[in-house]
Amino acid sequence: MQTVTARTKRTGSRSFVKGVVAMFLLGLPGIVAVGVSSIGVLRTLPQLAELSATALFFLAVTQPLILLVLACLVGTALAPRVGLRSRLLARITGRIQPPNLFAEEVPIGIGVGVGISFLTLVLDFGFASFVPRLSTTTVVTASNVSIFDVLAGIPVRFLYGGITEELMLRYGIMSLVAWSLWKLTGGERPSDPLMWTAIVISAIVFGLGHLPAQSITAPLTSAVVVRTVLLNAIAGIGFGWLYWRQSLETAMVGHVSFHLPLVIVSLVLVV
Repeated sequence: MQTVTARTKRTGSRSFVKGVVAMFLLGLPGIVAVGVSSIGVLRTLPQLAELSATALFFLAVTQPLILLVLACLVGTALAPRVGLRSRLLARITGRIQPPNLFAEEVPIGIGVGVGISFLTLVLDFGFASFVPRLSTTTVVTASNVSIFDVLAGIPVRFLYGGITEELMLRYGIMSLVAWSLWKLTGGERPSDPLMWTAIVISAIVFGLGHLPAQSITAPLTSAVVVRTVLLNAIAGIGFGWLYWRQSLETAMVGHVSFHLPLVIVSLVLVV
C-alpha cells in the first residue's frame, strides 16, 4: 500500500511539473516579444541610455517572467480543483478532455473577442473628449505613430496580450481567487456567484495592470485611470467568462480576436 501511494505521489508530481513547464513554454514567446519591443523605449530613458540592448532586454523581461512562473505554478495546482479547464494541461497531465471539441469553442471565442473589441472602441471614442490624444490598448491617435509602429506591436498584442496575459490573469489570478473564495465559503463546488466574483476581481486586476504602461504615454489623471481600468476590465470579464465556461485556450482565442479590430482601426487611422 505504501509503495502504491508513493508511486501515485511521484506520478502526480511529474504531471504537475510537466504541466507547469508546458504552460510556461506557451507563455514564453510573449515575454520575448515584450523584451524586444521594450528595448527602444527603455533606451530613451536617460538613466538607461548607456546599457546594452541585451541588458535592456533582460531588464524588461525580468518582472513578467517571474509573474509568468508564479501564474503557471498557481494555475496548474489550483485551476483543476475549481473546475477551470485547459486543454493543453489536460493533455499533458493525462486528465480527461472536455466533452466538446476545441473547434466548437473557437467561434465562441472569436465572437466574444470581436464583440468586446467593438464595444471597447465605441467607449474609447466616448472617452475622447475627456482624455484626448491618448492611446492604450485601443485607438491610435498620436500623430507620430507610423504603420511600422502598429505592425511592430502585433507580436506583443497577439503573443503577450493574447496568450501570456491570459496565463497570468486568468490561469493564475482568477484560478487563485476562485480557489480562495471556494475554500472560504465551503461547498461541494464553486458556485456561479463565486466564479463571477473571481472573474470581476481578475478583470479589475487586469485593468490596473495596464496603468504602469499607460503612465509612460500620459499622466495618470482620474479620467485616464478610469478609462484605462474600465476598458480593460470589460475585456477581462469577457475573457474570464470564456475561461470559466469554455477553456483557457478559448479565452486566448478571444483575447487575440479582441486585438484584430484594434489593429485594423489603428492601421486605418495612421494611413
